[in-house]
Amino acid sequence: MNRRLLSLLLALSLALPGAALASGGGKEKKGNSNSPIVDIDPVSISVRRPTGRWAVMTIEADLNVPAEALRQKAQLSVPRLRAAYTDVLARYAHGSSSERPPNLDLIASQLQKATDKILGANGAQVMLGGVILQ
Repeated sequence: MNRRLLSLLLALSLALPGAALASGGGKEKKGNSNSPIVDIDPVSISVRRPTGRWAVMTIEADLNVPAEALRQKAQLSVPRLRAAYTDVLARYAHGSSSERPPNLDLIASQLQKATDKILGANGAQVMLGGVILQ
């Protein structure tokens, strides 16, 4: 029963964004240079549960960068930021138990440190949209 429900939810989550984009909805990635938000695609890793089964941990995060110069640098650094976020998530998952809910404060602080290191300056705020463990 749970697998059927999970499969249905997954199918709906994959179908809805495609329908929204086909109808002209969705986020604008380019053309809105006034927005201080830098979009970063979700980052996922595989983790092994204590039972031996595999799970997927996904984070959704964007950056709030009010300064124009730093925002441009952040937009150019998105691939490096994603790689750093993957590393942060892997280190967190390796050192924690998947029986407990993810520690959002710890994950957010580690993502912020990685962001500041990649950009070489403070001024970009990590906005954590969600951490999902499936």
